Amino acid sequence: MSKKTFTIAIDAMGGDVGPEVVIPGTDAALKERPDSNFLFFGDETLITKQLDKYPRLKAVSSIHHTDKYVSSDEKPSVALRSGKQSSMRLSIDAVADGRAHGIVSAGNTGALMAMAKMVLKCL
Repeated sequence: MSKKTFTIAIDAMGGDVGPEVVIPGTDAALKERPDSNFLFFGDETLITKQLDKYPRLKAVSSIHHTDKYVSSDEKPSVALRSGKQSSMRLSIDAVADGRAHGIVSAGNTGALMAMAKMVLKCL
């Protein structure tokens, strides 16, 4: 029996440093779960610069460019209204439309919860 592959959407712009921390963290996750694929959402140039350092991760990843992101101090209500093209929202949308099984973001927790609840609903 073959293992199921899991696809995870990653808000690459989340956190204080963005891709500089997110990409190495994702590589560590791949070592633990080699049956994973990753969809990175964010600034393609910044993501590629980091992803080039991790060839094994790059082989199981795709980049979806957006130059919009939710800042760490942005109010959740503002993020809901103005963040529809942000890396956070697009990664949540990937789960909603079935391209990913889950989403990871190190970004604004309030905005993440508000967006996820609105897009994915509650169980």
